[in-house]
Amino acid sequence: MWEIEAQELYGIERKILVDIRSPSEYAEFHIPGAINLPLFEDDEKRIIGLVYRKEGVERATELGYSIAKRKLSRIFDKFRELKKSYDHVIVYCWRGGKRSEELCKVLSSAGIEVIRLKGGYRAYRQFILQDMQNLLEGINFLVLTGKTGVGKSKVLKLLKAQGLPALDLEELAQDRGSVFGKVGKKNRISQKMFDALLYESLRSLRSHYAFIEDESRWIGNIHLPDPLWKKKEEGIFIEIHNSMENRVKNILEEYTKEEGWEDEVRQALYRIRKYLGEKNLAQAIKMLENKEYETLVRFLIETHYDKKYKVSKRPLYTLDGSDIHKCGEELIKIFNTYVKICPSSFPV
Repeated sequence: MWEIEAQELYGIERKILVDIRSPSEYAEFHIPGAINLPLFEDDEKRIIGLVYRKEGVERATELGYSIAKRKLSRIFDKFRELKKSYDHVIVYCWRGGKRSEELCKVLSSAGIEVIRLKGGYRAYRQFILQDMQNLLEGINFLVLTGKTGVGKSKVLKLLKAQGLPALDLEELAQDRGSVFGKVGKKNRISQKMFDALLYESLRSLRSHYAFIEDESRWIGNIHLPDPLWKKKEEGIFIEIHNSMENRVKNILEEYTKEEGWEDEVRQALYRIRKYLGEKNLAQAIKMLENKEYETLVRFLIETHYDKKYKVSKRPLYTLDGSDIHKCGEELIKIFNTYVKICPSSFPV
């Protein structure tokens, strides 16, 4: 049986990773790019766990073998198909335990040779958390800062679409970071999944300079790893300004895309009740009910968000964000200035 360590994953070309854990385990977190071919479905895994607790490991193992045996023909067919498309098929489970070990043995007995990831997902996670600090040592961040609604996320996405190295933390976290951060966001990302996506994004930057948005230590329920936070705080800060009219427009465009956003906004308003006060909360709820959305956004900016705004570091540059494309052009000029200082980064 061919086994590899987590760090060896990145030296193997034309590969596909196969996560054989249950669908719910895979949904919570997995190695980015991996597909899910579960050895046990969620209900089967629950039953095996119950038997393990009540009757012991031997009986649970027998049940596991019995369930898996009925699926072997289908499993063989799926792995044969993968072997036609990829030079290397890499199998992993949670800890690189019996699930992956026994499956790899059975596949080998059928003439299907695959690679097993030693230590499973847990080993992968340990590796990326250790290696993330090494990756960050070679990266300098151009940090986009500014008040709520000035267009930081919009211009960051524009830069990324144009091929600039950019790290969109809010996209990775599926959260915008404030109490309203989940409005319109249906996906929920676990900390483990965020860390994996972050690591793979850092590996793909290919530059010593990259754009990032100024975020707090927490984006919703997601905690930014300390090495990333420290590196961001050491970055070159670029403050973006915009008119109140444009800020209101940007916020409405971003937060009102999905059906049901009004109910989510109502719930969020009650979560900041102690900061708004009863009088302001009542006014905000009334504006929402009367569909006075522009008035509501302006009200929240003036009574809540602008009062909380603090620049953690004095910006080296200040840009006008009223024209996103012109703002993007100015940011590219700044980027290219630093790339000339550090030629191993690619210029745009």
